[in-house]
Amino acid sequence: MADVDPDTLLEWLQMGQGDERDMQLIALEQLCMLLLMSDNVDRCFETCPPRTFLPALCKIFLDESAPDNVLEVTARAITYYLDVSAECTRRIVGVDGAIKALCNRLVVVELNNRTSRDLAEQCVKVLELICTRESGAVFEAGGLNCVLTFIRDSGHLVHKDTLHSAMAVVSRLCGKMEPQDSSLEICVESLSSLLKHEDHQVSDGALRCFASLADRFTRRGVDPAPLAKHGLTEELLSRMAAAGGVASGPSSACKPGRSSTGAPSTAADSKLSNQVSTIVSLLSTLCRGSPVVTHDLLRSELPDSIESALQGDERCVLDTMRLVDLLLVLLFEGRKALPKSSAGSTGRIPGLRRLDSSGERSHRQLIDCIRSKDTDALIDAIDTGAFEVNFMDDVGQTLLNWASAFGTQEMVEFLCERGADVNRGQRSSSLHYAACFGRPQVAKTLLRHGANPDLRDEDGKTPLDKARERGHSEVVAILQSPGE
Repeated sequence: MADVDPDTLLEWLQMGQGDERDMQLIALEQLCMLLLMSDNVDRCFETCPPRTFLPALCKIFLDESAPDNVLEVTARAITYYLDVSAECTRRIVGVDGAIKALCNRLVVVELNNRTSRDLAEQCVKVLELICTRESGAVFEAGGLNCVLTFIRDSGHLVHKDTLHSAMAVVSRLCGKMEPQDSSLEICVESLSSLLKHEDHQVSDGALRCFASLADRFTRRGVDPAPLAKHGLTEELLSRMAAAGGVASGPSSACKPGRSSTGAPSTAADSKLSNQVSTIVSLLSTLCRGSPVVTHDLLRSELPDSIESALQGDERCVLDTMRLVDLLLVLLFEGRKALPKSSAGSTGRIPGLRRLDSSGERSHRQLIDCIRSKDTDALIDAIDTGAFEVNFMDDVGQTLLNWASAFGTQEMVEFLCERGADVNRGQRSSSLHYAACFGRPQVAKTLLRHGANPDLRDEDGKTPLDKARERGHSEVVAILQSPGE
């Protein structure tokens, strides 16, 4: 393969009519072998540079007459490029219509045709790699509903690794969905059906997707009731009851890990118990943001589910009591008793300013002041107008994020009193940082000023999850009863 002339190879790739299609297929197979077998990536990329070969490969996908066997090898070649270099993602995204063509192949897959099925599986791999770097481009191309449709209609016939890769794509793309998106209802309906999928990784992934969507609604100040239109709360209650070892609701009898008599499986119980934090956090987020969901939940099988969950292990009981505390506040004190935050009430951050090149040095100096516990310097920077209280730097960190992780208690209280958004942060909220660094007093201050303990970071974890991971027992105790 070392003797292959790259110019000839590229010329053959650009063929595609009649007998030329065979030459195109030969060129694709040779390219795949060259990329796969090369022991020197740099030399291989010099021979077959991505800047010329990737656009040619993408154009094959744009050819509506290209047969599935040609497209399958094309997708394989693209995968080999993406496996080696992140730069290749940008070149694929730069070809107009290429991502959409990849997504559409998942919708038109012929399940009875082995080649068509192989093509779809290869397209999933390509989309998974692209999503790690350019998930926005896949979302804009309609990738979310295409992949959801593929999982729902074809997931039972493809390899399990492909199914899990497809779910990983969905998880990333759900983070791009906005409450006003026209495809939201289709997405919610598909995710609701996947909650009952026989593969645990798919059903758990769907649960995390709902948690991500609920957080997005909360951050935008939008009622999350549309998320519950297709049986979400019923499924959550069923899972919560199962976490305590007792089935609840019509769907629980056929849950994986339970016998036909309803006897719990030890492994399944352990898994469900570990899920209860996610379940409770999601129910809490829905209740905080939606009077309709709260109304319906209180008139459902909630009491039975709570009673069952309270028969579980200590973690299950403590998490369940968090939900009970919230519901008692809503019932006896009303929604006005819940802490308010600027994000939750308006959906946007007033006075938000991002870092520009002229302010980079002063910003870094201010962060150094926070790290060195120089409270006066921070107060002076805000009071003089040098920085706005909701200033966000170029990596999405707010002043309150920094102070919650490294600053003094006085810094945190000052920023909160000046109107800092306690739930703001591109990667994590301030409460996540307080939990991660084991700062109980900071956590209490943030909660008092309206921090939402059920928000999730970019890894899908709540502040309670972070505190548990790091072994900060005092913070764990605070977050388990955030209303106290």
